[in-house]
Amino acid sequence: MSKPLPSGRFSRLVLKVNVFLLIALAMVGGFMGLVAYKQGWLVHQSPLHFVTANALGINKGMPVKLHGFTIGQVGELSLAEGGVDVQLSILGQYLPRIPQGSFARHARESGVIGTAVIDIVPGRSMMPLAEGALIPFEPARGVSEIIDEFRRQAVPAFNEIKQAMAQVGRSGEDISRILAALRQEVEQLPATHRAVRELVQQTTKATLELNRQAGATLAAAERAAGTVEQAVPLLSTKIDAAATQLKKTGEEAQATLKSARPLLDQGESAAREAGDVLSAAKRVWPLADSFKDSSDGMLPIDSFEAQGRGRGR
Repeated sequence: MSKPLPSGRFSRLVLKVNVFLLIALAMVGGFMGLVAYKQGWLVHQSPLHFVTANALGINKGMPVKLHGFTIGQVGELSLAEGGVDVQLSILGQYLPRIPQGSFARHARESGVIGTAVIDIVPGRSMMPLAEGALIPFEPARGVSEIIDEFRRQAVPAFNEIKQAMAQVGRSGEDISRILAALRQEVEQLPATHRAVRELVQQTTKATLELNRQAGATLAAAERAAGTVEQAVPLLSTKIDAAATQLKKTGEEAQATLKSARPLLDQGESAAREAGDVLSAAKRVWPLADSFKDSSDGMLPIDSFEAQGRGRGR
């Protein structure tokens, strides 16, 4: 018969199993929480949707981007009238950044090659979109559509090139004459180059000569300026001496006039006294007849008139 297990040892084993299960459940719960956080299950989602005629290339979970930044993902796809209704799950904090008039388009991150995304092109309105709004959708162009568009744009260019080549073929003689003229011009280039070099050398010589003459003229001007600077002090000294001499002469003339003023006064008084003496001598009787004035024998005007009247009578 086998011996029964001790109850204490069995209880410790059960406790260890329970702790292990709790730790495993905690790890699973943490992992599920991390996945839910990464998938945005714990964040408020704002729905938007659009209708497309063809849902090829659009899958659930495809990222939705605005200005190249991921703001949500593609949710459910369902058939609707006229195509497929695609639901977009936008993070609630980014919905106010999508204005009215915005539209969605199917694009790739690197042009033709790259991960497919739903790109939101914002409109020009200042009002944000409401939750559950229907926005327009622009499907992606396939390779065939891109080739067709390139063909439509390239065909006119190829036609113009073809016409230009045809014109060149028809004007072969003109091109030959043009090439001959160009060859002649190219042959004349060395002579032209030599003439230009000679002109440059002559210009250089003329410039050097002009610089030399300008230097000589400047030196002569500096010497003349030095001579003038030396002559100006001497001239100013002579002018000052002449002015001083004139001032002295004026002062001497003024002093002479002042000294001659008493003599003039005395001469004037002597002349007055001589006149008085002469007048007194004229009044003295013995000398009065000697100083009589000789009068001319002129008849008065009335005498001629009296004689004329007598003759008339």
